[in-house]
Amino acid sequence: MTRLQHVNLVVPRGSADEVASFYVGVFGMTRVDKPAVLAGRGGAWLDVDGFAQLHLSERAGEAHPDSHFAVVVDDFAATIAELAARGADWTEQEDAFGGRRGFTRDPAGNRVEVLEGAGRLSL
Repeated sequence: MTRLQHVNLVVPRGSADEVASFYVGVFGMTRVDKPAVLAGRGGAWLDVDGFAQLHLSERAGEAHPDSHFAVVVDDFAATIAELAARGADWTEQEDAFGGRRGFTRDPAGNRVEVLEGAGRLSL
């Protein structure tokens, strides 16, 4: 079996706390401590679901505009409302996985696909 352990996103230097707050507030992720050997490097780590993590690395440069990762949310309407409350953009997409889906961007400009809880890939 293969499982995704983490996704790493590049964010501008000094923005990890703001971007981490976005993922905590919108998607309910939890900040976790980095291993001691990596603690001085900046950035932030977040727990997604008790196994997978999102790592935010502060670096110069920009991500490709189509690069993204996807999250499945249990309460799609509440997530969309939270994005709107934060002034985040939202682009609804056609159903491809059996539920609503669309794209937003975090404060660093990283693209995030949001899937309704019913919208899961068949494995």
